[in-house]
Amino acid sequence: MHKIIVSIFVPQNIKTQMKNDFYNKNWNYIFKFEDWIDDHKPKNKQNSDFWDEVNLEFEEVKAEFKNLLSTTEDITDKDGNKLAPINLYNLIDQYKIRIEKLLLIFNVRLYKTLNKNKKSGVKYIVMRAFWIDHFGKKVRWFSRNIGPENKVLVNGNIPLHQLEEIEKHILYLMWDQYCIEYLGADGETGIDLDGNRVIVNF
Repeated sequence: MHKIIVSIFVPQNIKTQMKNDFYNKNWNYIFKFEDWIDDHKPKNKQNSDFWDEVNLEFEEVKAEFKNLLSTTEDITDKDGNKLAPINLYNLIDQYKIRIEKLLLIFNVRLYKTLNKNKKSGVKYIVMRAFWIDHFGKKVRWFSRNIGPENKVLVNGNIPLHQLEEIEKHILYLMWDQYCIEYLGADGETGIDLDGNRVIVNF
Protein backbone atom coordinates (compact mmCIF):
# COMPACT_ATOMS: atom_id res chain seq x y z
CA MET A 1 0.00 0.00 0.00
CA HIS A 2 1.34 3.39 -0.95
CA LYS A 3 1.19 6.24 1.53
CA ILE A 4 -0.34 9.40 0.17
CA ILE A 5 1.19 12.58 1.51
CA VAL A 6 -0.87 15.71 1.11
CA SER A 7 0.80 19.09 1.51
CA ILE A 8 -1.30 22.15 2.15
CA PHE A 9 0.20 25.47 1.18
CA VAL A 10 -1.05 28.50 3.08
CA PRO A 11 0.17 31.81 1.67
CA GLN A 12 1.83 33.96 4.34
CA ASN A 13 -0.23 37.00 3.46
CA ILE A 14 -3.51 35.26 4.35
CA LYS A 15 -4.60 35.95 7.93
CA THR A 16 -6.13 33.18 9.98
CA GLN A 17 -9.00 33.99 12.29
CA MET A 18 -10.20 32.41 15.49
CA LYS A 19 -13.95 32.41 15.99
CA ASN A 20 -15.31 32.88 19.50
CA ASP A 21 -18.98 31.99 19.95
CA PHE A 22 -18.96 33.13 23.57
CA TYR A 23 -18.59 36.82 22.68
CA ASN A 24 -21.81 38.84 22.86
CA LYS A 25 -21.91 42.37 21.44
CA ASN A 26 -24.85 43.18 23.73
CA TRP A 27 -22.92 42.68 26.95
CA ASN A 28 -23.01 45.51 29.48
CA TYR A 29 -19.32 46.26 29.69
CA ILE A 30 -17.66 46.95 33.01
CA PHE A 31 -15.05 49.21 31.41
CA LYS A 32 -16.20 51.98 29.08
CA PHE A 33 -13.44 54.34 28.04
CA GLU A 34 -15.46 57.58 27.81
CA ASP A 35 -17.18 57.00 31.16
CA TRP A 36 -13.89 56.05 32.79
CA ILE A 37 -12.03 59.08 31.46
CA ASP A 38 -14.89 61.39 32.52
CA ASP A 39 -14.66 60.00 36.04
CA HIS A 40 -10.91 60.63 36.04
CA LYS A 41 -10.76 64.16 34.63
CA PRO A 42 -7.80 66.25 35.83
CA LYS A 43 -8.89 68.77 38.45
CA ASN A 44 -5.78 70.94 38.53
CA LYS A 45 -6.06 73.64 35.85
CA GLN A 46 -3.13 75.89 36.78
CA ASN A 47 -1.28 77.55 33.92
CA SER A 48 2.49 77.10 33.87
CA ASP A 49 5.16 75.38 31.81
CA PHE A 50 5.06 72.48 34.27
CA TRP A 51 1.32 71.92 33.91
CA ASP A 52 1.47 72.41 30.15
CA GLU A 53 4.02 69.59 29.96
CA VAL A 54 1.99 67.28 32.19
CA ASN A 55 -1.24 68.03 30.34
CA LEU A 56 0.40 67.43 26.94
CA GLU A 57 1.59 64.02 28.11
CA PHE A 58 -1.86 63.23 29.50
CA GLU A 59 -3.60 64.07 26.22
CA GLU A 60 -1.10 62.06 24.16
CA VAL A 61 -1.36 58.95 26.35
CA LYS A 62 -5.15 59.26 26.48
CA ALA A 63 -5.28 59.40 22.66
CA GLU A 64 -2.97 56.36 22.38
CA PHE A 65 -5.15 54.41 24.79
CA LYS A 66 -8.36 55.35 23.01
CA ASN A 67 -6.90 54.27 19.66
CA LEU A 68 -5.77 50.98 21.16
CA LEU A 69 -9.25 50.23 22.49
CA SER A 70 -11.02 51.04 19.23
CA THR A 71 -8.70 49.44 16.67
CA THR A 72 -9.54 46.19 14.88
CA GLU A 73 -6.02 45.83 13.49
CA ASP A 74 -3.35 43.48 14.77
CA ILE A 75 -1.29 45.00 17.60
CA THR A 76 2.46 44.43 17.65
CA ASP A 77 5.27 45.24 20.05
CA LYS A 78 8.23 47.47 19.15
CA ASP A 79 9.94 44.51 17.45
CA GLY A 80 6.94 43.75 15.25
CA ASN A 81 5.76 40.70 17.17
CA LYS A 82 1.99 40.27 17.22
CA LEU A 83 0.48 40.51 20.69
CA ALA A 84 -1.67 37.67 21.97
CA PRO A 85 -4.93 38.45 23.83
CA ILE A 86 -3.26 38.04 27.23
CA ASN A 87 -0.60 40.57 26.20
CA LEU A 88 -3.32 42.98 25.06
CA TYR A 89 -5.12 42.52 28.37
CA ASN A 90 -1.94 43.44 30.25
CA LEU A 91 -1.23 46.33 27.87
CA ILE A 92 -4.66 47.83 28.53
CA ASP A 93 -4.16 47.42 32.26
CA GLN A 94 -0.79 49.19 32.11
CA TYR A 95 -2.28 52.08 30.11
CA LYS A 96 -4.89 52.52 32.84
CA ILE A 97 -2.18 52.56 35.50
CA ARG A 98 -0.13 55.07 33.50
CA ILE A 99 -3.08 57.44 33.14
CA GLU A 100 -3.96 57.06 36.83
CA LYS A 101 -0.39 58.10 37.73
CA LEU A 102 -0.79 61.27 35.70
CA LEU A 103 -4.08 61.91 37.46
CA LEU A 104 -2.36 61.59 40.84
CA ILE A 105 -0.13 64.44 39.71
CA PHE A 106 -3.08 66.57 38.59
CA ASN A 107 -5.00 65.83 41.79
CA VAL A 108 -2.10 65.69 44.23
CA ARG A 109 -2.94 65.08 47.89
CA LEU A 110 -0.45 65.41 50.73
CA TYR A 111 -0.60 63.44 53.98
CA LYS A 112 1.03 64.53 57.23
CA THR A 113 2.84 61.89 59.28
CA LEU A 114 5.08 62.08 62.34
CA ASN A 115 8.42 60.34 62.66
CA LYS A 116 9.88 60.19 66.16
CA ASN A 117 13.63 60.17 66.68
CA LYS A 118 14.24 57.30 69.12
CA LYS A 119 17.29 58.91 70.72
CA SER A 120 16.11 62.50 71.11
CA GLY A 121 12.37 61.88 71.27
CA VAL A 122 11.83 64.76 68.84
CA LYS A 123 8.88 64.35 66.47
CA TYR A 124 9.48 65.33 62.85
CA ILE A 125 6.73 66.21 60.42
CA VAL A 126 6.98 64.27 57.17
CA MET A 127 4.66 65.10 54.29
CA ARG A 128 3.90 62.16 51.99
CA ALA A 129 2.13 61.46 48.72
CA PHE A 130 0.96 58.26 47.07
CA TRP A 131 2.03 56.66 43.81
CA ILE A 132 0.77 53.56 42.00
CA ASP A 133 2.86 50.41 41.71
CA HIS A 134 2.97 48.13 38.66
CA PHE A 135 0.03 46.13 40.00
CA GLY A 136 -2.22 49.19 40.17
CA LYS A 137 -2.09 49.49 43.96
CA LYS A 138 -1.70 52.87 45.66
CA VAL A 139 1.43 52.96 47.83
CA ARG A 140 3.20 55.59 49.91
CA TRP A 141 6.06 56.70 47.73
CA PHE A 142 7.12 60.34 48.05
CA SER A 143 8.16 62.10 51.25
CA ARG A 144 9.51 65.41 52.49
CA ASN A 145 10.80 65.95 56.03
CA ILE A 146 9.93 69.54 56.92
CA GLY A 147 11.42 69.64 60.41
CA PRO A 148 10.61 69.24 64.12
CA GLU A 149 6.93 69.50 64.93
CA ASN A 150 7.46 72.12 67.65
CA LYS A 151 9.31 74.41 65.24
CA VAL A 152 7.15 73.96 62.14
CA LEU A 153 3.63 74.36 63.49
CA VAL A 154 2.12 77.80 63.99
CA ASN A 155 -0.98 77.72 66.18
CA GLY A 156 -1.15 73.99 65.55
CA ASN A 157 -1.00 74.25 61.75
CA ILE A 158 1.60 74.14 59.02
CA PRO A 159 1.80 77.66 57.48
CA LEU A 160 0.03 77.88 54.12
CA HIS A 161 3.04 79.24 52.24
CA GLN A 162 5.10 76.29 53.48
CA LEU A 163 2.42 73.81 52.40
CA GLU A 164 2.40 75.36 48.93
CA GLU A 165 6.19 75.01 48.68
CA ILE A 166 6.00 71.38 49.82
CA GLU A 167 3.24 70.60 47.32
CA LYS A 168 5.32 72.09 44.51
CA HIS A 169 8.34 70.04 45.60
CA ILE A 170 6.29 66.82 45.76
CA LEU A 171 4.77 67.53 42.33
CA TYR A 172 8.23 67.74 40.79
CA LEU A 173 9.16 64.47 42.50
CA MET A 174 6.07 62.82 41.03
CA TRP A 175 6.81 64.11 37.55
CA ASP A 176 10.43 62.95 37.84
CA GLN A 177 9.22 59.49 38.81
CA TYR A 178 6.83 59.42 35.86
CA CYS A 179 9.61 60.45 33.47
CA ILE A 180 11.89 57.77 34.93
CA GLU A 181 9.26 55.08 34.38
CA TYR A 182 7.90 56.10 30.98
CA LEU A 183 10.00 58.74 29.23
CA GLY A 184 13.48 57.25 29.26
CA ALA A 185 15.10 59.13 32.14
CA ASP A 186 16.12 56.00 34.05
CA GLY A 187 19.86 56.42 33.47
CA GLU A 188 20.09 59.99 34.78
CA THR A 189 18.79 59.70 38.33
CA GLY A 190 19.89 60.11 41.91
CA ILE A 191 18.46 59.93 45.44
CA ASP A 192 17.62 63.05 47.46
CA LEU A 193 17.96 63.49 51.23
CA ASP A 194 14.46 62.11 51.83
CA GLY A 195 15.11 58.95 49.80
CA ASN A 196 13.15 60.03 46.72
CA ARG A 197 14.41 59.11 43.29
CA VAL A 198 15.03 62.27 41.26
CA ILE A 199 16.29 63.21 37.81
CA VAL A 200 19.73 64.79 38.07
CA ASN A 201 20.16 66.06 34.52
CA PHE A 202 17.38 65.56 32.03
